[in-house]
Amino acid sequence: MASAVPDAVGGRRPTGWRRHLPDTMFGRTMLLIAALIALGHYTWVSVTERLDTPVRAYWAAHEAVSIVNLTRAALLASHVNRRLMLLAELSQSESIQLYPLEMLPMEGEPHLTRLQQGIVEELRKELGPTTLVGFDRHNINGLWVSFDMGPDRYWLVIPRAPTRDDRSLVWAGWSALVMLLSILGAALIVRRLNQPLANLASAAQRLAAGAKPGRLQEDGPQEIATVTRTFNSMTRNLERAENDRAMLLAGVSHDLRTPLTRLRLGIEMLPDNVDPHGRQAMIEDIEDINAIIGQFLDFVRDENSEQPTRVDPAGLVESLVNRYVEKGLELQVDTRTAPRKAMLRPLAVRRLLQNLIDNAIRYGKPPLLVTAREEDDQLLLEVLDRGPGIPQEAVERVLQPFTRLDMARGGGGTGLGLAIVDRIVRQHGGRLSLDPREGGGLAARIRLPLDGPQSGS
Repeated sequence: MASAVPDAVGGRRPTGWRRHLPDTMFGRTMLLIAALIALGHYTWVSVTERLDTPVRAYWAAHEAVSIVNLTRAALLASHVNRRLMLLAELSQSESIQLYPLEMLPMEGEPHLTRLQQGIVEELRKELGPTTLVGFDRHNINGLWVSFDMGPDRYWLVIPRAPTRDDRSLVWAGWSALVMLLSILGAALIVRRLNQPLANLASAAQRLAAGAKPGRLQEDGPQEIATVTRTFNSMTRNLERAENDRAMLLAGVSHDLRTPLTRLRLGIEMLPDNVDPHGRQAMIEDIEDINAIIGQFLDFVRDENSEQPTRVDPAGLVESLVNRYVEKGLELQVDTRTAPRKAMLRPLAVRRLLQNLIDNAIRYGKPPLLVTAREEDDQLLLEVLDRGPGIPQEAVERVLQPFTRLDMARGGGGTGLGLAIVDRIVRQHGGRLSLDPREGGGLAARIRLPLDGPQSGS
């Protein structure tokens, strides 16, 4: 029995014969419709043929009986010396041929079709049970019917009479045409029905990437319109909650920074006889609190408001690294194979790199290396350290907001740095990976499209 296994995005990937089926709703619906049309058409053809065959057999046999009776009557009524001329005229004008039965004896009859069997039965009803009937014998195509004329027996060959059922190609052609037209019509209907679902899936992908999808048209069948209406309501509620959270964090951060500024100013104005080490420790605590508030503000900031521009990735990375080097930090940079230009949101990318570098400085160990290069038509940014790294089973968890792995990479921090990085990467249509570095440490790799984030990202 076919089963399913998890795929890369957490869904279920079918195995066995199911993996050969289309994986889209449109493809599966069209496959079902095509199968139903084919089955219905085959059934219709089969039933029609079964009902139509007796009628066709009757009229074919009736025509053959008339030809046999007329030919025999004409031959009996004609003078013996004129019979050869009469046969020649019949052969030339009506394509009717006459052969002595002894010259072309009866052969073993091959398998007869339903139509041929019906013709044989009807002929023997009309001409007698001893009538011999054949089809396409002795390399002469036609309906062969025996009849008596005095003591002699003859074969009458009627080429134009129905012999084998030769309408299969006609049926096949018409069947293919009907199926093609039916499937094309069904495709138009199904695509119209599936379009709202495709729009809904696209909007859900943009929402998952951190973008704000526009309001969807609530049309289509009632069930689809209900789902679309619910999705629109959900996006409005999410946007309202996001705005409320941003206002709350921004307000709290602003209200905290004002007294912190006064507190630092007061500490710096303390007399010189106050313990300088204690005073410096308090200043550093205030700076840490300011940094935490800054991360809160970064987390609620909407990077989509910044328009992508064509920038030099090497210059962007080098200018950021130089700021750390000027502070006396041990940081290396390699941008030799970086692309010349890329469509980026420069402030967002600087914030992204700054969070990764700060994490590497705080939790990792030197030497730290920042690289930028082009790989597979993408901009690859790397921040490499020699710290304890992150266990692979915990990578997905550390990308969630307010998550810290204190036991793995030390303590402190807000747990927002990697969440901010992940959000900026997704808004650029890129991908973030946190891999073990060869020789120990963590390799934070970011792949961004060179042509910039897609529309709606």
